[in-house]
Amino acid sequence: MTLCAAEFGIANDRLSISLPGADLGPGRSLFVAFFAGKGLGSAVVPFAEKFEGSTVFLPFQADHLYLVQMSEPVDKVLQRHWEHWKWSDRQDSPDNNVWDAESFTLRLPQSTLPDKLAVAVYAKDFREKTWGKLITAHDPAVRPGEGDRYLPHYCEVDCRVKGRPVVRLRARHGYETERPRIYQLFVRLFGNTNETRLPNGTMIQNGVGKFDDINDAALASLQKLGFSHLWLTGVLQQVTGTDHSDIGQPADDPDLLKGIAGSPYAIKDYFDVCPDYAVDPGKRLEEFKTLLDRLHRHRFKALIDFVPNHVARCYHSDSKPEINFGAGDDRTKFFNPSNNFFYLQPGSDGPPLKLPTWDGGIPLSPTCKLPGLKCDGRYDGEKDYGRVTGNNAASWKPRLSDWYETVKLNYGFDFTNPTKQRTYPSALHPDAPVPDTWRKMDQIIAYWQAMGVDGFRCDMSHMVPPEFWKWLITRARARESSVFFIGEAYDSDPARVPGNDPIISQLHYGKSNVMFDLLDAGFDAVYDDPSYKTLKSIYDGAGWANDLDHARSDDFIFENSVRYAENHDEVRLASRGNWGGVGMNVGRAVAAILFSLGRGSVMLYNGQEVGEPGSGAEGFSGDDTRTSIFDYWSMPELMKWTNDHKYDGGRLSPEQISLRKSYQRLVTLTNEPAFRNGNFFSLNPANHHNPNFGQLGAEPASGHWLYAFLRYDAVCQQRFLVAVNLHPTAELQETHIVFPPEAIQWLQFTPNEDSWRFSERLAGGVTLTASRTTLESSSGLPLPTIAPLTAYFFEIVSPHEKS
Repeated sequence: MTLCAAEFGIANDRLSISLPGADLGPGRSLFVAFFAGKGLGSAVVPFAEKFEGSTVFLPFQADHLYLVQMSEPVDKVLQRHWEHWKWSDRQDSPDNNVWDAESFTLRLPQSTLPDKLAVAVYAKDFREKTWGKLITAHDPAVRPGEGDRYLPHYCEVDCRVKGRPVVRLRARHGYETERPRIYQLFVRLFGNTNETRLPNGTMIQNGVGKFDDINDAALASLQKLGFSHLWLTGVLQQVTGTDHSDIGQPADDPDLLKGIAGSPYAIKDYFDVCPDYAVDPGKRLEEFKTLLDRLHRHRFKALIDFVPNHVARCYHSDSKPEINFGAGDDRTKFFNPSNNFFYLQPGSDGPPLKLPTWDGGIPLSPTCKLPGLKCDGRYDGEKDYGRVTGNNAASWKPRLSDWYETVKLNYGFDFTNPTKQRTYPSALHPDAPVPDTWRKMDQIIAYWQAMGVDGFRCDMSHMVPPEFWKWLITRARARESSVFFIGEAYDSDPARVPGNDPIISQLHYGKSNVMFDLLDAGFDAVYDDPSYKTLKSIYDGAGWANDLDHARSDDFIFENSVRYAENHDEVRLASRGNWGGVGMNVGRAVAAILFSLGRGSVMLYNGQEVGEPGSGAEGFSGDDTRTSIFDYWSMPELMKWTNDHKYDGGRLSPEQISLRKSYQRLVTLTNEPAFRNGNFFSLNPANHHNPNFGQLGAEPASGHWLYAFLRYDAVCQQRFLVAVNLHPTAELQETHIVFPPEAIQWLQFTPNEDSWRFSERLAGGVTLTASRTTLESSSGLPLPTIAPLTAYFFEIVSPHEKS
């Protein structure tokens, strides 16, 4: 991508920055934001009436902001810079920054800039609105208008070149050429070909997946499926009921187990991997390194879990004993900023800690009910003291529904008193020391980066202060700039920890939204829970496809979210009693929408592509319509593709083969520019009262089962119409989609183009032609019959262009 509307030049040891074509008369302002590489920064530009105006979100963390106010008789140049964890107040620009009012050019000393500069340039008009109106920007994807704006691209300027420097239009975190397509692979189950599946079976009985099972054949097939990243779920060493005493790893206390295999999110050693997955458990790290090398040979990025909020109660690192937790803690205090944990204070109910696994000789935990496991509701490591559970239960008697097997880590924030001053570096307390827990977590990330891990899926990232994430991710990117961070985060969770930045904390209608904090901290993506729940409610509730437009949050969040139809926490699409009981083919329609809504990452869970149902009681969780993460098990439908580790789909049914191929086409197609870099325009609002827009029976309006929208990338001029029939059984016949005038204008066709070809790209075989008059008429664009659970992806081109 080379198209950047701003112009740059280097002469006389100065960088000149201008925005040609911008109407910069009195009452307007020019803005230049850039990162000079001096440390932390912010992706959120300050906002204020008459000055910065409404919020602008950047695709990088800026540390300098220049504001040039056009006025008579003299223009005024102001600046802010990032210092002490926040933006400074406005101040006059230094004398060595030169503003040329005749050419509307800002000139900065080249000596103050890095070799490569990330810069955003835009202009606002404040004549009519005190919050301003964006009138133009360097980014061709940005539309003028009022309100908040997200600039998805920035100009990368090579400041080493004299004259006209090399300038490239870049996307956030460098994803302008490849969007991250993530395949979630649960190592314990993925390559396991044992078909015993005995509920609560041991590793010997039920088998377990190995690192070696993820072989060249598997990786070649997943690469062909269209994925760029593999999330190796459950790699870190966790508590388990399996005895590995021969390598110094005996089975753990059964009172700390959820399932015989153990929860992959009860981490026992951050610096080790699960010995179950190695052919030779004593050489498990060597086998894991070999797997990483294999992934890299197949051009995959390797992700693992990072679980920062909590650890197993029995956490102890044999690999790095010098980096353990809690050894120097003051247990007399519930909260101490120097502690790694939160300590329960003695009272009538404790000590000792009473775990909810056993009560008066009666086993309560499903695992403790198993023959041969002797539980007593106690943990020897906490007889004389107790610690808060991973889900913030500050009780000597946690409940069975609590994360009782884990303990919460302390990041310098007392979660019981959110108004209390935070004892870590932040905007309100910039000189506080970096907590010990922060430093240990950075050592963990550095350890895995050095081994070759490319990124991290961060568990419950909203429960950890965002200032920690900004500090940690900055340090991780200093070691490797391309390291990938994805945050499992839910703003609706009462346990979330928003930041206290005075600007960011007021973004969401005057209220905090932890998603802003996490993206500003540097996450590549955060979870898109709202879109997932909205789609699911269409099948399991009273939802309509129209509701998807209301689930779309601020662009900065929405365009940097990862979308999924399944993951290990959610029910399976093909499960009984969920998603309307439709079966695996519901994923065709659901994923078609989720994977094409925005620019962000997409994710598919192993087994989804062949209709894994997650049915039956595997063990700890019972029959919860999920594939167990607590038990030794195998996936019966995925095994048909695994086919004795040939990974050739030799045992799949024709319907499963068709489903898997549909995902392959979808993942590949939605990596094209219109979806990877383009903008979104919903057509449902304009067709709400159009009876030919999928309206069925006595429905009072349209948009229950049909969702249609446009995607357009202004850089390469690629355009798509997406139309999806979400109904499980009904065909949508004689469908007509009306294009409102705003949509025609939004598509930016040249004035002499009056007809266009619509070529279906997902399955192919359908081509339509329509004139501008037809699209704007009350009848709209006629579509062929849309079969149940079917998506059309029409690329829109001029008949004179090559489709």
